[in-house]
Amino acid sequence: MSSPMADAPASSPPLGGDAPQEQFHQPVHVDVEEIVVDDDQNADADSTYGSLASSSTSLASSIRRFRLENGRSYHAWKPERGYILPSDEQESDRLDMQHHVFYLTFDGELYVSPAGRSGPPLRRVLDAGTGTGIWAMDFADTHPGSHVIGLDLSPIQPNFVPPNLAFYVDDLEEDWDFSEPFDFIYGRMLAGAFTDWPRFVQRSYENLSPGGWLELADITFPACSDDGTLPPNSALAQWCEMVISAGHQISHTVDCAKRYKQQMLDAGFINVQERLYKWPINAWPKDAKYKEIGMWSEHNFCGGMYGLTVALFTRALGWTAEQVEVFLVEVRKDLRNRQMHAWWPIWVVYGQKPE
Repeated sequence: MSSPMADAPASSPPLGGDAPQEQFHQPVHVDVEEIVVDDDQNADADSTYGSLASSSTSLASSIRRFRLENGRSYHAWKPERGYILPSDEQESDRLDMQHHVFYLTFDGELYVSPAGRSGPPLRRVLDAGTGTGIWAMDFADTHPGSHVIGLDLSPIQPNFVPPNLAFYVDDLEEDWDFSEPFDFIYGRMLAGAFTDWPRFVQRSYENLSPGGWLELADITFPACSDDGTLPPNSALAQWCEMVISAGHQISHTVDCAKRYKQQMLDAGFINVQERLYKWPINAWPKDAKYKEIGMWSEHNFCGGMYGLTVALFTRALGWTAEQVEVFLVEVRKDLRNRQMHAWWPIWVVYGQKPE
């Protein structure tokens, strides 16, 4: 049986601003700008896929199965990949909320790189690790001339999609065998998804048309604070350090975004740029835009904290699910604490394959 890839149809900026323009291939220095604190502490705060992966002759049923672990549902196909996030409805809701936070961050844009902004339109686009498919659907809607492919390990995407979009279930850590190259490959919030990031970046390079772009947008850890209001002994700071440690222990690193730029350069990309964005942990900023981002960020993390944590802590650190729940009570208190002026670093890194 052939691979589905072969069968697929043909000074940091102000939060959300650009990093200083540097000469290509030179290190980009990002100065951290202080966020103004709001002193008013009383303010309100079944998938469609065209073919199946080739590792089994009965995948139609196996990819639809899920397995329960510590009260959450995970994909049952290729469990040896050890993916650390659930694949259930609660996680899908969190991912869709996260999409909205990116929408606010990018001022209504779906991506940051120059891909398709001048010259011919993007003919083929890959959303790597599409999740619920919400980015791919929005992109397909706004780029009707593009053929968009969304690919993920889990069949959690909707059935009714734009006609220029197709979802496939496959494993991006296996060999890629697409029938044609792409003009744009996009990956968002893939921290913890891959065990071999340089290999993923190299495969992306090999599967791009000359002049095509790769863009990766990801959170990294730990959370930061410009004014020292995130104590190192706080539950949130401790959670960040344990998440980093656990990810390294099981080869699903969550601080991988720090290395995206160098990995792109090593793979041969040119015009490599990185931009730093900040998501306040709650509505503590005074600026209206970042207050709103912080409000949604708080909901996203507080509501999804158990799913973000339990696999890492139980698999790598030997915790029980009950111990995780007890610890997360204090972490959520920190996430809601308006006196704690912390923010999540969101890195966007993009590069171009030479013409």
